[in-house]
Amino acid sequence: MSEELRFTTDAGLIDRLGRELVGRQETALIELVKNSYDADAQNVTVTLEHHALVIEDDGTGMTREELIAGFLRLASTLKVSEPRSRLFGRQRAGRKGIGRFATQRLGQVLRLQTWVNDVDPGIELVVDWQKFESGRDLDEVPVYLGEEPSRKRGTMIRIEGLRDEWSDAQIRRCWRGLLALQQPFPVVPVERRPNADPGFKVSFLRDGGLFNDPSLVADFQTEILSHHHALIEFRVDEDGMAEWRISQNSFGPDRGWSRIHHEHRDASDPPNYVVLRDVAMKAHYFILLPELLPTLVYTRIRDTLRAEGGIRLYRNGFRVIPYGEPENDWLQLDKIYAQRGAVLAPIANRNFFGIIEVYDPEGEQFEEHTSREGLIEKEAFLELTELATVVIVTAVNRIAEDRGRKQSAGGSTQRKAKENLDKLRDAARAAREAEEDQARNEAEKKQQEQPAGDANPAAPKPAGGGSPAALIEESIDLIEKQRAELADEAALLRLLATLGLTTSEFSHETGMTFEAVRMDFQSVFEIALNARAGDNAFATQAERAKSMLSRLDALTAYLNELASARSVRQLAPVSVSKALGEFKTGVSKLAEKAGIGLTIDVPAYDPLYTRPMHAAEIASILLNFFSNSLKALRRVEGERLIHVKAAAEDGNVVIRFCDSGDGIPDDHREKVFDLFFTTRISAPAGASNAEQFSGTGLGLWIVHQIISKAGGDIEVVDPPAGYSTCLEVRLPAEEEE
Repeated sequence: MSEELRFTTDAGLIDRLGRELVGRQETALIELVKNSYDADAQNVTVTLEHHALVIEDDGTGMTREELIAGFLRLASTLKVSEPRSRLFGRQRAGRKGIGRFATQRLGQVLRLQTWVNDVDPGIELVVDWQKFESGRDLDEVPVYLGEEPSRKRGTMIRIEGLRDEWSDAQIRRCWRGLLALQQPFPVVPVERRPNADPGFKVSFLRDGGLFNDPSLVADFQTEILSHHHALIEFRVDEDGMAEWRISQNSFGPDRGWSRIHHEHRDASDPPNYVVLRDVAMKAHYFILLPELLPTLVYTRIRDTLRAEGGIRLYRNGFRVIPYGEPENDWLQLDKIYAQRGAVLAPIANRNFFGIIEVYDPEGEQFEEHTSREGLIEKEAFLELTELATVVIVTAVNRIAEDRGRKQSAGGSTQRKAKENLDKLRDAARAAREAEEDQARNEAEKKQQEQPAGDANPAAPKPAGGGSPAALIEESIDLIEKQRAELADEAALLRLLATLGLTTSEFSHETGMTFEAVRMDFQSVFEIALNARAGDNAFATQAERAKSMLSRLDALTAYLNELASARSVRQLAPVSVSKALGEFKTGVSKLAEKAGIGLTIDVPAYDPLYTRPMHAAEIASILLNFFSNSLKALRRVEGERLIHVKAAAEDGNVVIRFCDSGDGIPDDHREKVFDLFFTTRISAPAGASNAEQFSGTGLGLWIVHQIISKAGGDIEVVDPPAGYSTCLEVRLPAEEEE
């Protein structure tokens, strides 16, 4: 006769499964937070108290049936049958059936409270894991289910009687284990899409005790954003006044709030925007170089930026897609960086975690497409994109100026140089250690030789000062600085050589065709004037067109001469008097058009020859000064004057270039010749190449390089009466044989 039997389960199995399935306490905590993610939570707070651990989320909660069928049933199939979360369709992150064992691994008592809405009462489950002892059947050990007063939706897990101590380093490791589920942006709903995932944020706190608030141990701010190199912001108020600033700058001084308008880049007091209102941006800027970020965080910051980097758009507290999504370059940052034109510093989407917030409750400025994908490109939206791009480009160029260097491609020579520097560092470290050992041994020897009554032996002096190790370390710093400067100069020379070739080719082509064009236009003007004889308005337009053609002719001829001069590689003495005469011929009509009184003062019978150099270099210096003066004069009211004087003084040819513009502040007098230094607002992304290259902080640096290589000097000096700025150039005069 057969007997029907059934398997029984020893209660000690729970303890064994907890230890074997969840070996480390960090793994257990990570699994519990993943369960909050699976429950469509948007925010999770983990608080470590003295003897307890509390995990609280705002997820969908659990009903009584779900709690019994899911949590209390071992090896339930809920996550298998529902691989995605119910509300936001998230791919479930928690491992199947691990949650309950995670709570057992972490502490002795579990108190789980959960609410599915803010109206109905909640449920409390209490489990004392100490009662699951070997020798008892599992179904003999009771757990307790009770009722909790209603409150906001979500779940709170409290684990008491912790089995392990928790260090801040362990808590941070838990946060990093959840990094893939998080994003560096505000957790807010997506506009008009109630089921779109708003994001997931985890914060780890440590309870401060009876009289202190909990202290933050780890969140996205502390682990990622706090390592940024600068914070870039702009704001537009209700009247349309726009301001921008740079703060928390790792490479130089912060820039306080200053007025800005993308269409008035040279204005010291730009006008307000006509349409754009109530907008703000905050962007965390990162330069992804290993030497500029802590070793332990570089990889995770780089990987997170690659996956999540960009500038996202929020309207009235809701996120607007697709702005800031991967592959969405709505501010053209990737395009600007790929062109490597006027912006040489890192400025791609992967260099930013940023948000732009728009407040437009009536939907008057920013209107959504009927497809719910993006906003209609009305005037306010276009002003916003232009402003955001200009602020970001300007700020990045300022930061590059503060760094005084930029990333450059390196070949085998650069790699070998880096390897040699690494060897030098190792040698310096070994020398330093040897010096310290020697100093320590000498101190010990002196102490042994010292009389017994002397209780205050002299402490060993650390190696430093003029020691071999200190000299090696100082040499390494100098070499690295020079390498950075040479890399910058080489990259700029390649860029400028390309521009020079383009200018030369353009001048050659225009020079060949301009004569025929001028003759054709002359015939057209004569025929048109005869046909419309007596039409004074038409005659005025024709005369203005002829005047513009004449200005273009003069500038083209001047460029042709410069291009021809650049093609002559041999150095020769240059007559500054002649160069100034050609300069006046080339730009006088442009100055006249701009309402500028241009005067040139040179000795009557002295050619003012310099030592051998390129004639085109003198012309480049003068053109750069003239271009800067044009911008400065446009920013002021009143008489516009440019005065250039050249003379021989103490074996030098001295050129003084003065204007009546808005001047150079005293604290900028030395900086204006630095690489990338500029006070001008950068051009918007859609501007022409000429506009992009204007105001990049290269012009006066190039002038300084030309003059320095010629053995001369340049400085900002006090201007004569009636002028606000004066640049003085001293070039060695030709030596008489």
